[in-house]
Amino acid sequence: MSDHALVLTYHSISDAPGPTSISPDSFAMQMETLARCGYASARTQEFLDWHQGKGDMARKVLITFDDAFADFAEVAVPILERHGFTALMFVPTRKLGGAEDWYTFPPTNRPLMRRDQILALHKQGMEFGAHGRTHCPLPSVSGDARADEIAGSGADLAEWLGAFPPAFAAPYGAVDNNVVCEIADHYAIAFGTRFAEARRTDHRHDIPRIDMHYFRAPLAWRNFLEGGRLYFTARQTLRRVGQALRKG
Repeated sequence: MSDHALVLTYHSISDAPGPTSISPDSFAMQMETLARCGYASARTQEFLDWHQGKGDMARKVLITFDDAFADFAEVAVPILERHGFTALMFVPTRKLGGAEDWYTFPPTNRPLMRRDQILALHKQGMEFGAHGRTHCPLPSVSGDARADEIAGSGADLAEWLGAFPPAFAAPYGAVDNNVVCEIADHYAIAFGTRFAEARRTDHRHDIPRIDMHYFRAPLAWRNFLEGGRLYFTARQTLRRVGQALRKG
């Protein structure tokens, strides 16, 4: 049984500028390489079972998306379905049907999915998790406002899809101890933005993910899937240094 697992994270599958976009061609390459290397996609419960020591994630990946960009439905899903893959999309529930208004550099204003698209994709087998209601950084709000963002976004999905979602991802990956505890009051599992492979020893409400922006080169991606970790370790180091410099 594997002691680590791959959780991939995406935002927009488009040619928009910035690190939260990956071109359709790059995404298609990444999914094709996964399939050629013998990987299958995992569902949320399967990953949760593995984290609790009840299953195996060998040659499986949990594919996640944040923000509910419209290009998920239009571009990503057909590519996923070509390989029999599913994905878990984290939805800012009160932003649906509008445009992205939270990233300011570079400004992109990418359109978001509509509720009817989420209902249709849910029937096709795609999964949906909560991502707050308004995509605000959760440590910046408290009390009823924080509860509205955390529990409220899950309640919205439960109303639309018939069941409260098991998974949550904090916008921007912004959490503190109080936020993590409140998320844990409502969700079985939650995912963050730490760039690492997931392990069973990780806090169940702050699971790391692999930002696929760093794997747009086919050779680097295939090498990683086949066990090479040199490039991955170098990216982890550079990311930690960059984060430390920004904090300093």
